[in-house]
Amino acid sequence: MGSRPAIGFEMSISARDDGTIEALYILVRDEKASRTKEIIEDILLADYNNRGQLIGIEVLAPVKIAKITMLVEEPRRRPFRRFVKEQAPGELVLA
Repeated sequence: MGSRPAIGFEMSISARDDGTIEALYILVRDEKASRTKEIIEDILLADYNNRGQLIGIEVLAPVKIAKITMLVEEPRRRPFRRFVKEQAPGELVLA
């Protein structure tokens, strides 16, 4: 029995006491990450499982939505993009 990708996505936001958003994490699969790859230095990180499948994406500074969306496998890109556009703070994810 293989692991199935999560149907939905989850997002968590880290903020300072003053309300400034520091980071955003988007969970793509509810699995354990075995490695992290820096996609854009100090801005965008991606976690992968031991089969090389994307688990989650961490955004540490403003980034265009296209840079995030390209990390997700093709069949899930459209719902993922819609989720991010609707849920992510505009100061970290740019159109």
